[in-house]
Amino acid sequence: MTLFGTSTMRMLRILLIAIVLVALTVPVAAQRTYILSVSPANVNSVVSSHGLTIIKELHDGTTCVYLVSAADPSSTEVETEVENDLKVAGFEPNQTAKLPELSGLTGPVLNQSTATILDSLPGSTPVNFFGTVVPSNYTEQTAASIIRLDDARSATSLTGAGKIVAIIDTGADQSHPVLASAMLPGFDFTRNLSGGSEWADLDPALAAKLQQSTATILDGQSVQPLSASTALILDQSTATILDQSTATILDSNYPEFGHGTMVSGIVHLVAPNALIMPLKAFSADGTSDLSNIVTAIYYAADNGANVISMSFSTPQTSPSLQAAIQYALNKNVTLIAASGNDGLQTLVYPASYGGVEGIASTSNTDLRSTFSNFGSGVTLFAAPGEGVITTFPGGGFAAGWGTSFSAPIVAGSAALVLQARSTARPGDVTNALSKAKQINGLGGYGRIDLYQSLTNLVGVSSSTSTTTSGSGTSGSGTSGSTSGGSKP
Repeated sequence: MTLFGTSTMRMLRILLIAIVLVALTVPVAAQRTYILSVSPANVNSVVSSHGLTIIKELHDGTTCVYLVSAADPSSTEVETEVENDLKVAGFEPNQTAKLPELSGLTGPVLNQSTATILDSLPGSTPVNFFGTVVPSNYTEQTAASIIRLDDARSATSLTGAGKIVAIIDTGADQSHPVLASAMLPGFDFTRNLSGGSEWADLDPALAAKLQQSTATILDGQSVQPLSASTALILDQSTATILDQSTATILDSNYPEFGHGTMVSGIVHLVAPNALIMPLKAFSADGTSDLSNIVTAIYYAADNGANVISMSFSTPQTSPSLQAAIQYALNKNVTLIAASGNDGLQTLVYPASYGGVEGIASTSNTDLRSTFSNFGSGVTLFAAPGEGVITTFPGGGFAAGWGTSFSAPIVAGSAALVLQARSTARPGDVTNALSKAKQINGLGGYGRIDLYQSLTNLVGVSSSTSTTTSGSGTSGSGTSGSTSGGSKP
């Protein structure tokens, strides 16, 4: 049975498929909250002298970071006054953040060439993948073949065991059959509660309807358009549950529901024994703010994360964001960020900050994706980002396009490097992955090649291999040391 029917493909051709460029928009008139950085000794005097009210503490350290509100409605006057206070280390508006639909952005369209990618996917059969049964088009997909994932795993037995990858996103379906054993509790910064579940955002009735989809995911499959972000691969029983009205509700009210689960599934594909820490900084409607993102970075760095995966970007630099990034780097955390989907040679953040690995997208023909940003200032590495098959809430699987899906491939790869070299610093991870394939016009080291990188790292002969596998068992990497790397 073919995976994609003709009628479904006609429906899909009208969809714009891309995730995720986060655009931080700042409606000045609405800015009444700020991020304040100040030493503990000075916080009380600064707050009282400028009429500020502490809403919550974002990070407690040598310099404390707070979300505050101001009594003065004039944001310009407040900013000038506080910024000129010598006791203040930093003060900026708490910008709103949005995971927008593709409208207004340069991005991929599900046109004939993209439809060909979908048509070329192998038929699905059940396979064992590290203790769970998954569809073979998850483990044997083109993206995995391009980076030579199975070859690297067979040669080195590296699976990310003992490493933690924090994912700052919309949360995750922590009970997904494929992901459940890898999930840590995480944290929901949108509610300030322990746990990082995506289901919390949905109306209970709609969530219950979607959660019925856990049955027989490996039966004959079809594709259901779910939102402007994804094409959801569903079994026949699920397709009857997720009718067009349900899809419309999700698209209208929860346009980014499932994104965090999708990113988690890609990390898990590459590093199946790594633990995933879901940090929910974005809601399913695609909204967040700078304070949630900043707090999530501090939280990950303080709670044992070895890698942070960030599938978001903004064209605006932020002192608070940069300070959080530097804090994580000082904690020896490897930082991975999407380079963005504008199709431009431009700077975006956090990908363009020093020490952060910015990740571009390549096509399934190993060219730069037309929607991907590029250039040495924003792109350190690239990975496949077109038609990537991954997990979706409710036990399902989805296909997605964008640098959002390239970034977690590299985040999982970083976990493999760190399993092999537990004392490696972020620069050492960069150096290890630099055994990559140059892609014309991309910038940086190029598209990652895990077989070349990991066999070089552990001292295995890197002769050409054709090994492929849809299953595996945990292996222990070879320990050792590596030299630091630098941006090209």
